[in-house]
Amino acid sequence: MSPSFPDKKYNIIYADPPWHFSGGIRSSKKVDGKFLFYTPDTTVGARYDTMKEQDIINLPVNSITADDCVLFMWTTDAHLPLALKVMEAWGMPYKTVGFVWNKKENTGTQVCYFGKWTMKGTELCLLGAKGRANSMIQSHRVRGLVEATRGVHSQKPDEVRRRIVELMGDIPRIELFARDNADGWDVWGLEAPE
Repeated sequence: MSPSFPDKKYNIIYADPPWHFSGGIRSSKKVDGKFLFYTPDTTVGARYDTMKEQDIINLPVNSITADDCVLFMWTTDAHLPLALKVMEAWGMPYKTVGFVWNKKENTGTQVCYFGKWTMKGTELCLLGAKGRANSMIQSHRVRGLVEATRGVHSQKPDEVRRRIVELMGDIPRIELFARDNADGWDVWGLEAPE
């Protein structure tokens, strides 16, 4: 059961929905001469609860948005059409790509996963908005490319939160589907701290 949504309005919504992966992605590992297939939400050591498409769409995000609000939402390229639907349903249509995370290993080398078509090593953070959210922009010098070391499965770089505040200012903000607390942010989600 999902925790109840806060009774507060926010100018920034930062979300990393637990997208469900279907099918499989070919691994670079072979067993008995055959490539292994996996989905990110079922990989051993990386299991976490995912949500059905309609359940994500139906979240009452509109109820916590201020009149002027910006949404930063993580998606994979495979979920891009669904992510655009979610943004519309939440009342904050797509404006641009806010951030592209170029994932690095601890050694500094580029992360590369096998995808169905090309090797993968990035994630997208889409930006949607409603009202006059663009009037709240505090800096036009925030870069969209984030090169950061990956952490545990699905963990996003702290650098993105910092850049969101640099871009938009120290205004009411919440992270949806959060796993940890972050200074200045309210958090919501199954794994969010009390």
